[in-house]
Amino acid sequence: MNKNFDYIIAGQGIAGTVLAFSMIKEGLNVLVIDDKTLSMCSKVAAGNFNPIVFKRLVKSWMADELIPFSDKFYFDAEQFLNENFYWKKEIVRIFGEEQEKDFWLKKASNTDEGKYLSKTITNDFFTDIVSNPLGCAFVENGSNLFVSKFLDDFRNYFEKNRLLLDEVFDHSLLEIKSDSVTYKNYTAKKIIFCEGYKVAENPYFKWLPLKPAKGETLVVKIKNLETDKIINKGVYMLPIGEDLFLVGATYDWVNLNDIVTEKARTEISEKLSKVIKVPFEIISGQAGVRPSSIDRRPIIGLHPEHKSLGVFNGMGTKGVMLAPYFAKQFIGSLENNLPLDGEVDVVRFNGRGN
Repeated sequence: MNKNFDYIIAGQGIAGTVLAFSMIKEGLNVLVIDDKTLSMCSKVAAGNFNPIVFKRLVKSWMADELIPFSDKFYFDAEQFLNENFYWKKEIVRIFGEEQEKDFWLKKASNTDEGKYLSKTITNDFFTDIVSNPLGCAFVENGSNLFVSKFLDDFRNYFEKNRLLLDEVFDHSLLEIKSDSVTYKNYTAKKIIFCEGYKVAENPYFKWLPLKPAKGETLVVKIKNLETDKIINKGVYMLPIGEDLFLVGATYDWVNLNDIVTEKARTEISEKLSKVIKVPFEIISGQAGVRPSSIDRRPIIGLHPEHKSLGVFNGMGTKGVMLAPYFAKQFIGSLENNLPLDGEVDVVRFNGRGN
């Protein structure tokens, strides 16, 4: 196995995997270090891309730039691995109030958001199964990444090409120099930490102001709801095949662990019961902790003192949409000294930790 790399990447969740592939596409040599049992956050993520924030019917941050970039990135990744894990999907928004419907039609006709919003109301969307007396409309240009398959397929690629150390990263074994790092017998120009909320245990970046939130989802079985669209009303319902739907999600800022709870099961079930008229069967539950930052923006860049240490983190609930675009930007910064977007640059927090 090669002992010299351009970059070492600690963590193989969404952030680490996207960054590793982005570097490989640039001709860089990477080593990924990851123990896949550490955190379930990326594994249980729904992977939905929604260009619209439903509460105010405004565009998601940078949606116009992020979505086309991510489309190309994930389609390229499928071609690279000869696998399938990414699909364009419409999102069905079921209306709960007349004023919500009126607001939708106004935004669809008269604002920049209108390019993502259907211009008509649909009143016949599975009305025997789905409770939608006020009708529904569709968000266009949504997408879904089958996150667990994406991660597993790339893990297999990393293993096959001897680019993976399958182990818990031990920070005490990292030797830091001004222009390189050494971990055990492996040397690189820099190491990039993609540890999610576990960065709180990293002695070099534990000062980062994350605001992690635990999320839980359920896999449920609903017969005869044969749709490939993502349904949204209080919860999202992502079809995953064979009458199964991934339904979620909850938010818990206190109990930061991967333990499935009865409380979340009840909360999701009650919300789903308001959307679905027919009985459903709960198959399983999942839990993970999202690595959100306090300002809801990614945290990217180099350590204020140790310039051979970097971080690529804070992607929160939108990691699948954010990571490809900002991985490309980060590589430009690392390799060509190009500037990072000020809203994501770690320098905005430097006064907190050095």
